[in-house]
This record gives sequence, structure tokens and C-alpha cells, in this order.
Amino acid sequence: MEKINLGYSTKNIPLPTRNEYMKRFIEKTEQFLRRLRWKAYHFLNQSDTAEKETYGFKSRNSPPQINDLIPFEEGMAKLIQNIKFKDTKCSFQSQLNNDIKNKIKKPNTLLVPADKTTNFYEMNPNSYNKLITENVTKTYKKASDELVGRLDAQSARIAERLNLDDRIEKLAKKEAFITLKDHKPTFSDHPTCRLINPTKSEIGVISKQILDEINTSIIDSTRINQWKNTSSVLKWFNSLENKERLSFICFDVCEFYPSITEKLLSKALDFASKYRKISDHERDIILLAKRSLLFNDDCPWEKKSASNQFDVTMGSFDGAETCELVGCYILSLLTEKYGRNIGLYRDDGLAAFNGNPHEIEKIKKELCKIFRDNDLKITVEANKTKVNFLDVTLDLRSGKFWPYTKEGNIPLYVHRKSNHPPSILKNIPESINKRLSEISSDKECFDSAKQVYQEALDKSGYRYDLSYKVTPSQTRRRTRQRNIIWYNPPYSRNVETNVGKCFLSLIDQHFPKSNPLHKIFNRNTLKLSYSCMNNVKSIISSHNKSVISKSTSSDKDKKNCNCRKPETCPMDGNCNVESIIYQAEVTSQTTKETYIGLCDTSFKLRYRNHTSSFRNERYRNATELSKHVWNLKDRNIQYNIKWRKIKQARSYSNVTKKCNLCLWEKYFILCKPEMSSLNNRNELISCCRHSRKFLLKNVIT
Repeated sequence: MEKINLGYSTKNIPLPTRNEYMKRFIEKTEQFLRRLRWKAYHFLNQSDTAEKETYGFKSRNSPPQINDLIPFEEGMAKLIQNIKFKDTKCSFQSQLNNDIKNKIKKPNTLLVPADKTTNFYEMNPNSYNKLITENVTKTYKKASDELVGRLDAQSARIAERLNLDDRIEKLAKKEAFITLKDHKPTFSDHPTCRLINPTKSEIGVISKQILDEINTSIIDSTRINQWKNTSSVLKWFNSLENKERLSFICFDVCEFYPSITEKLLSKALDFASKYRKISDHERDIILLAKRSLLFNDDCPWEKKSASNQFDVTMGSFDGAETCELVGCYILSLLTEKYGRNIGLYRDDGLAAFNGNPHEIEKIKKELCKIFRDNDLKITVEANKTKVNFLDVTLDLRSGKFWPYTKEGNIPLYVHRKSNHPPSILKNIPESINKRLSEISSDKECFDSAKQVYQEALDKSGYRYDLSYKVTPSQTRRRTRQRNIIWYNPPYSRNVETNVGKCFLSLIDQHFPKSNPLHKIFNRNTLKLSYSCMNNVKSIISSHNKSVISKSTSSDKDKKNCNCRKPETCPMDGNCNVESIIYQAEVTSQTTKETYIGLCDTSFKLRYRNHTSSFRNERYRNATELSKHVWNLKDRNIQYNIKWRKIKQARSYSNVTKKCNLCLWEKYFILCKPEMSSLNNRNELISCCRHSRKFLLKNVIT
């Protein structure tokens, strides 16, 4: 296990290849045009029926075609086809590409990130699998595959009751992963890990919104110090009177998320029901969202210490809100006994009391007892006059505060030459300066802490001097609410076409005042904001997943071809290949036409469907290819069809929420018209048919 430090932020973005950029461009354009169609459809077909609560889940149906939108859609398709690129030379981008090639994408090598530092560690798949197996078996036990189906069935019943089973997907089997705790003193002799379980039920999205409302009601009614951010902590600190007489008690809840039991959550919900009515249905949603499984090596695991698969996982949709609800309940017990000089931010707590050391120690023991009675453990430091809390240092004797960074944790910022939109790069130094000024009580504190941040900015290529600036509190101006639809094309420095200018000119051209859709589609309601391509961190993550999947793949002995006569194989001995974009080239004496298609299953199954449509006239209109073949047969013209694979890609997965197979098909049809002369439709807004099998409506309840 070798330590690697790249020396720059993994949020830096390298220049993408032209194909990758175009694929992302098509994806973002498709999402935008789908929203436009639905907006136009509801505008033109207004009804008095009340809108149903969707909790942010989008419709999976294909939007109907709107005649008034067709010219604009054609203009957007031409914009995709006319994108031009340029060569961009940059030393930093060259460094990124070299590191990706030589340090990151090493064959049979993983780069495992550290937990709280910027380090990475090289590991082979066997060592990684051994580590993750040890961590999984420590707290989890194997579960049956039937349990996954039962959880999906329970989710389906709730989704069906909310009329959302055609929008919500089944439980995604995301593989667990680890990060290394290299900040621990014993790491070199005994490496320890943090196990991350990314599997989460989409019912958690609904639970999150319910818990948000509950937490807001509790805080508004009780005025407890349930802090949301550093500024709320500083507001509490500044409100303390006679600071020089006070002493801090700083405590941390050990493994807060996994320590929350079903019993403790039920007590917190009973407490919350005093301030907001919680129906039985809402309670069922909240509890079901906590029923979670961990997946390792494609096998389900359940927690040993929990019944009914109850587990509050870090990263779940409603994990933070669940943590805040339990925190509100604990804070109500503490505030009732000690007043409002105590607060909590997730698993970090801070209190300030007036008393001698003996009295403070007594309060410390009482705090431990209250948490212990609720099956929680805490680590406590008492009789402190100066503490490091979140990202600030608070000093009671001087009444001052200033920025805090952990020892050895050097800040890293996105480089000035990163492939980010210019507006983001321009605002980075100013936002850092503003943040440091907000968490510094005065200029002296700012100047004493700014050196490490100034060096990080200089290293990232910015010419900006950090200086203390007090931002005056501004009253928020009332602005008219507009229902804006955002277009988010990807940004890349090697794109020569001014996408923003072309997009705005299309709006002016196709939505004049005479257009019936001008009221909802104009420069005030259609806006552009550039999105980003994959950064170094996501490239490392993708590489790790690829290496792990190859090491555990069971398809090594699968035959590429099982034709009785290999010489007649339509794909030259590779007919069993799956998830591909293929091309059919139809040649006759007078014409040569091409057709692009895709198959999620093996090509051989798709080939049989094609040949069936060539033989049976009732299927002559099944595809554009079959139409052309039948036109040739009607005229007694001899023809020959040659098949070949163009691209292999993954179809839709509810883990990635993306169908690369459909995107690559749209790319070849739109950007390579010479390869798809028979494809009349550009497929730009066609709905992905591979995602429907993951919907809860397909679960038998």
C-alpha cells in the first residue's frame, strides 16, 4: 500500500475528449427539451384538476410532441451537429492528463482515498477486497435475496398509495466501499477504514421532506440551539454574556448515525408529535426509509445489531434530517435541565456554563448519563476556555474567533486553469475571502489565520491578496418570482462554438411575440448556466469501480459465438456480445444505405428480431431498416446486409441513473449522419426504454 498525494484538488476538471463532451451535451439538451415539452403541454392543456404531490420525482413518460416547438427542437439538434472544437494548450491540463494516464488509470490498481486528508493509497484488488470484507463482516451478516424483494414490495405499497409507483425505482444495489483513516496514529501498523454504505431507498426522498417540516416546527416552537451551520454557532457565541466567567464543554457523539436505534427514533417522533401532527402513514414512511441493506460482491448484508434491517446510513437521503430530529429530542432534554447555553450540530455539541471546575465536571457526568440512557456514547472535554468547533476556534477569554484547520490538513482549491466555467473560477478567491472574513471576529484574527489559505490560492494560480472585509447585512430585495427553465450545457475550454450566444439567438428566432408559446418561453423564462464535466475525483471513482468489477466478473468463460456454422455468424464470431450500438449496411446494385441500432441483450437476439421483420410482411414497419428491405424486395432488387459493432456501452442502471447505451446511439445518429442514412428520427427526446424495468410499479406486492 503506497501513499500518493496528487498535490492539487481532485475537484479539478481535465479537458474531455470530443466524444465524451458531445455525449454529455446531448444528455443535457435532451433533459432541457423534455422539460420544455411538458411545460408547453400543460400550458396548452390547462385544466382545473389539482396538481398531485410528486416530492420531486419526475415523470418517466415521453412528453407529447408540440407542433409549435418543432422548429426550436430542430434548431437545437443543428446546434449539436455544428459544435466545433479547438486545440487548447495548457501546462496544467497536460499535467492532469499525464497523472490520469500514469497515476490513476493503472491496470489492476486501485486508488483508495483517505478519510480526512487529501492522500490516496495504491492497492491491488485482492488487498482491497480483503479490507472491505473484514469491515463488512465486523458489523453485518449475510441476508437472503428474498429480503431485497420484500423491501421493494413495502416501498411499492407506499409509492402506490401516493400514486408515484410509476416514478420511483427499486432499491439500487450500490456496492459498499471504504476510505482509509490515515490520520490515526496506528495506521502504518494496523490500517483502519470507514465503511460507506451508499445503498439507499428512494422512499427516503419523501421521508426527508416530512422530517424537514417536523424539524422546522420543533425548532420554531422550542427555540433550541439545533445549529445548521457555522454562522448559527457564531451567533450563539456572540450572544453569550460574561464570556470570561464561562467554561466550555465540548462533546462528540460516537458514531451517531449507526447508533440511532428504532427505539430512539420512535421516542424522537413521539416528542415531535407535540409540535406537529405526524400521521401513521408518515411514520411508516420514515421508518421504512431506515430499512436498509448493504451490498458487497453483489450479495445483500444486514446489520447484526438491528432488527427489521433498521440502519441510519451516512449519505442516505434523509440521514441528516433523522440525525437532526434525534438531536432535537436530546437537546430538549438538555435545554430543560441546563437552559439555552447548549447546542448541537449533527454529532458535535458545545455548551458554555458558569461554574467552578468541580461543578463543570459534575455537569459533564450528567451529560454522559443522559446520552447513555438513550443508547448513545459521547466523548467529552470539559473546563475549556478555547475550543475548535467545526471550522472555527472560539476563545471565551478574549471573546474572539478565527478560522480553524486540522493539523496537516492543507486546503486545496480548484486551479485557475481547471476546465471550469469562467464565472466559477472568477468567484473562487472572492468567496474564500468572504468566508474567512465571516468566521474571523476582527482583522487581527483574519491576518493571523490567512497565511495557509493565501499559499493555497497562490499555488492554484490565482493572483489575489486576501484581506479582511466586513460584509454589511443587506435587506433582501423583493423580486418577482419567475418560473425559469434552465439549460445546462457542459462547459469545456476546447469548444470553439459560443453555445450561450447560439442558444439565445434560437430563443429570439423561434419564440417571437406572435408565437403562442412566447408567454412561457422567452429570454426571461429560459436561462443558460453551464454545467461541469467529470472531475479527477469522479475519474478515480469510475476507475476503481471498473477494476473491482473486472476482478469479480464471472463472464470469463462466456462464448462469444454459438452459431452452428461459425462462418455464417452475422457479427464475425462475436454475436453474443451484449449492450452494443451496431450498424447495418444494406448494399444493392444501385444504393448503399446504413442503419444504426442498439440492443440491451445479446446481439443475436436482436438479429433474430430483425430477420423476422424481413421475412414476415406484417412486421415490415417495425424499423426503418425493415421498411427499406421490404421496399427493395417489392422491386425485386437483390441486396446484402453487413453487420458490425460500433460501440459497447452500459445500458440504464438504477445505480448510475444513466443509460450510456441510448446516449451513444443518439450521438452516432446526430453527429455521424453518414453512418445512419436510414434513421429518420434523431431520437433526441426519445424515452429510455431500459429504465422501466426498475420502477416500483413492476414489483408484485
